[in-house]
Amino acid sequence: MTSPREDLLAKIVLHYAEHGIRDTSLRSLAAAIGTSQRMLHYHFGSREDVLVAVIDAIAGGQAEQIGRLFDSEPDPVIAGERNWAATVDGAMGFGALWFELATHAMRHEPYAAQLAEVMVTAQLREFTRLYAKRTTPAHARRLARLTLAVGQGLIFDLLIDGDRAAADEAVREFSRMIQGELGPRQDG
Repeated sequence: MTSPREDLLAKIVLHYAEHGIRDTSLRSLAAAIGTSQRMLHYHFGSREDVLVAVIDAIAGGQAEQIGRLFDSEPDPVIAGERNWAATVDGAMGFGALWFELATHAMRHEPYAAQLAEVMVTAQLREFTRLYAKRTTPAHARRLARLTLAVGQGLIFDLLIDGDRAAADEAVREFSRMIQGELGPRQDG
């Protein structure tokens, strides 16, 4: 059973995913999702607090999910393909909202400051940890940055052109390149 706050947050996320954030006020947001501005204030506080909750809802735990996936699947190529599929599934619903929030982080909006942690830092840390099992720490950091850049770039392109087959093929090619950089798996 979900709380009233969780129910409101789900409606907010869906509304923003469909319509974007733009300069939506709490009053117009409340009207759009069928609640009152007072209830939004009660459960979240300010507009900025609503946006922090939205960021948590769509990005929270992403790096941990990557780690669990790669730790549970011994073949990094298969784990990477599964991560890609899960990322695309999420992006098809919330990708435009994710990139809109990313522009808020680029503009150094205080409520979006944590996006640097969840969108870049935490994922880099996790990919670096995974790659460091098979290469040097410095090489692992470079491969992690490249992995993140390629994945985010392909999601961006996919959201614009809708060509899933081309994006999937690019991911497969990139996976082969990473596999070549990491060399054969050293078990035991």
